[in-house]
Formats: sequence, structure tokens, C-alpha cells
Amino acid sequence: MRLQNDTLKTQALSLIGPKLVAGGNFTLNQRETTLDFASAFPQSVIDLITAATGSAPDFGPPLVINKKSYFDWNVSVLQPLFSGTALPLYKGAVATVKAGRAQEHAALSKVLTGVAQAYWGVLVARTGEKLAGDALANAKKHEAQAELRVSVGTATTQLKLQAEIAVARAERELAGAEQQRVSAEMAFSSLTGLPADAELVQPEPRVLPYASLDAAISEAEAQRPDIEAAGYQASAAHDQAIGTTLSWLPTVDGRFTQSFTQNSGFSGEPYNWQFVIKADWVLWDGGARLAAQTKAASMVRMADVNSEKTVSDAKTEVTTLWDQHARAQRAVDAVDHEMALATENARLAEAAFDAGTLAFLDLEDAQLGLSAAQLTQMTERMNLDVSAIQLLAATGDLH
Repeated sequence: MRLQNDTLKTQALSLIGPKLVAGGNFTLNQRETTLDFASAFPQSVIDLITAATGSAPDFGPPLVINKKSYFDWNVSVLQPLFSGTALPLYKGAVATVKAGRAQEHAALSKVLTGVAQAYWGVLVARTGEKLAGDALANAKKHEAQAELRVSVGTATTQLKLQAEIAVARAERELAGAEQQRVSAEMAFSSLTGLPADAELVQPEPRVLPYASLDAAISEAEAQRPDIEAAGYQASAAHDQAIGTTLSWLPTVDGRFTQSFTQNSGFSGEPYNWQFVIKADWVLWDGGARLAAQTKAASMVRMADVNSEKTVSDAKTEVTTLWDQHARAQRAVDAVDHEMALATENARLAEAAFDAGTLAFLDLEDAQLGLSAAQLTQMTERMNLDVSAIQLLAATGDLH
């Protein structure tokens, strides 16, 4: 799309630049046309001339005015000398090209944000699968401990049943985690072209280059691609309106032509050049220009409103993402504390269960709490990083 949009500048340049035109013709006439001066005078006149001069007049061979067949060619340079619409339309085309490139940058930011989300989706899914595998291993270990206690008579059969239920649940959750991991990897591979099993590393926490929300908004207003695109589109609309108004003025064009013909006629010269200045002034065209002016004025109003709305929407988006990033940071701090507590709780529960002072269900609750905290920690770090990327994109700093 950008390549197609860039051609507008070249197309507009043709309105003010010179054109070189070459042409050629081969002509075959029904008959040759000649002018024979000897046959143009009556014999009596020729006799008088002969008597007066003492010799018959020599009129030369017949002059060929139009050959039966001949070839001719011409080369012309055409140059607009004055056109009220040409320059504004060229400026509008340049602005449109810049708008297209800004839109490309905006689209690229969205693509990069999508890649980051897919990247984190794989990391979270793989973490979930690993935690599910660890949970299954722990469940099987606890099942073995339960069977041993039942066999020595220190526990009832119910403990063994609870352990078997925990193993079945862990196997089911592992199967689901594997499916989520496969789906996340396939989506990431489809988006990036990388292998589905590509090794991914958890990114380091990002430091935003903004000291405050106002600084982020100012950065967005100064460089955000869609704001730039809307501004260029408004500028192009204004140039279009100016060009439409100036279409009431006359146009002046110059032409220089160098030609050659085998049918030289009376001049006898095969080569000839010509320089022409031509002016046209359409005083009335049935109302087409009035309608075009009305349409152009409407396009200007729409473009200006769109530019203002784009700036307003950008401020709203940056403000929302700033708050979202702040909440994500608080969530990461909270889940890190939760993770420390869940780790210690699981350690104490494991020790108490080994000592026979803790019920199996309480042990399972502690283990599930630890797994949930581990997965939540990864998820919240994903939310923090993605919110930072989205904020960078919203301010135009994502490259």
C-alpha cells in the first residue's frame, strides 16, 4: 500500500513537469499531386516568350506538392507555463504520501504489539505446562506416600482415594496446558514465521522514558504516527481546496516541436521547428467547478475534525494506558509478595504432611495455591510488559 501511495507524488509532478512526445506517420495517397508550370501557360504565351528572348523558357521539372507515399516524424516538448491547480495539487500529493508513510508506521506499531502479545502468550502457556507437569509429579509422589500409609495402617483408604483424585485432576490439567501451549506456539509461528518450538526468553522489565502522564501525552502529540497522518491528510485537503478555487484561472502551455517529412512540398526543406504558446480560459463549465469547490470545502471540514478527534482520542488512550501500566506494576509487586508467602506455605504444608500432622486436602490446597501464584506471577509480568509496549506504541516510541 505504501508503494502505491508513493506514486501519487510522481503523478502530481507530471502536472507541472515537461513532457516529451514523439510521433511518426507513414502516408500512402491515391495519387501524387504535382504542379507543372510548363503546362500552366498556353502555347501562345510560350511562343511570345521564345520570340522575345530568343530561347524557349525553362520551367524545370514538375514540383511535387504531395507525394504518393512518404514518412514523417516529430518530437515535441510540452511545458505547462501557468496552471492554478498544478502546484496546490502537487503539494497535496506530497502531504498524502507523508500521511501514507505515517499510517504505515502506525500499522507497524500494531503489528509489533501483536507480536509481543503472542510472544508472551507462548511464555505463559509454557510456564503453565511446566507447572502442570510439576503438579502431576507432586501428586504422584503424594499418591505413593498415601499408599504407603494405608498399607502400614497409619491412614484410611480415603487418603488413597484423595491422592488418586489429585493425580487424575493433575493429568487432566496437564493435558489442557499442553493444548494451550500448542495453540499459543502455532499462533506465534503463524504471526512471525519462526519455528513453533523456538526458544524464547522472558524480557527484562521495561523502563518507560516518561516522567509523568503529561510528558507521555506531549510525546504522543509530537510524534504519534496516526496524529501525523491526520495532520497531513488535513493539509492535503486544504491544498485540494486551493487548487479547486484556482481552477477558475486560465492555463498557459508552451510547446516546441522539431519535425521531419519526406513530403517537403513548396518549401523543399525536410526539417522544420515550431514554438507555440497556448492559453485557454474556461469561463463557464456548466457548474462543475462550483460543485467541486463545495465538495472540497466539505472535505476540509471533515479532515480538520478528524485531525482534532485523532489528537483527542490519543490523549484518552495514553491516559488509559498510563493508568493500566500503573495498575499492572502494583499487581506485579503484589503477586511477588503473594509468591513468597505461597512458597513458604507450601514448604510448611509439605513438612507437616510428611510428619503426619496435616490433612491431605490441606496439602493440596497449599500446592494449588503455590502453582496458582507462580502462574499469576508470570501472567502479571506479561500484563506489565504488554501495557508498557502498548503505551510506547500510543506515544509513537515503539520502533
